[in-house]
Amino acid sequence: MKPNYLSASYSFIIILISCGLLYKFYITNVNNTFIRGIVFIVIAVFIFVFISSFKGIGIFKTEKEANKYKGKLSYNNDAYTVITYSKDIVVSWNSIEAIFYINSPPLDGEYHNKEYRIFLNNDPVIINKRPLKWYDTILPSPKKEEHPMIKIDDYYNIDFDTFLPSIERFLMIKNIPLGFLNGKFGNQVDYAKKENTVIGVPHNKLLMTTGFYVLYDKGSHSDFELKEYRKNATILR
Repeated sequence: MKPNYLSASYSFIIILISCGLLYKFYITNVNNTFIRGIVFIVIAVFIFVFISSFKGIGIFKTEKEANKYKGKLSYNNDAYTVITYSKDIVVSWNSIEAIFYINSPPLDGEYHNKEYRIFLNNDPVIINKRPLKWYDTILPSPKKEEHPMIKIDDYYNIDFDTFLPSIERFLMIKNIPLGFLNGKFGNQVDYAKKENTVIGVPHNKLLMTTGFYVLYDKGSHSDFELKEYRKNATILR
């Protein structure tokens, strides 16, 4: 269920007009209780309508409906494409400068644990599938970055697990350990059967701690963000 922005806009306008009327009654000493009561009722009703217009945010009836608004990935010999509801982002394999992988518990407001951050040598090709909003045509263009960055994570991109084997194939990466993406946070647990019950015995050995790794890097000179990423990332052996 999507929010009804049109209903919210009309409701907000009516609430503003009603509040303006109340203010005018106040400064002109209009003390008619019936009229004031009607205005208060109107405000209450449209506040309810305004709030109800947004009740669908983040709520989907089915997983299929939720996935409609998530990103998908496709690949060919020349590029990979991040397919979203409103646009496609086409990234040439040759344009990739470096790929970093982050595995960490999500921060407040986040839902993903794993994320790729891909630095490029030039801007990706963006194919808009929906008409631009009026404000998109008047906003200034963002400052051109030395190395534009694309993010892929395991919440928003529903086929996240296809990215690693694809970069291994198309970028000829050979140093990524088998099962690299399968690590989980927590302690190792051994399971044993005791009478008719299976119990788990936790150990102090961590299955995986937070990790920040470089998976691929051409090594071109950088004095900006990419330089800091290289400085802090772990190189896989």
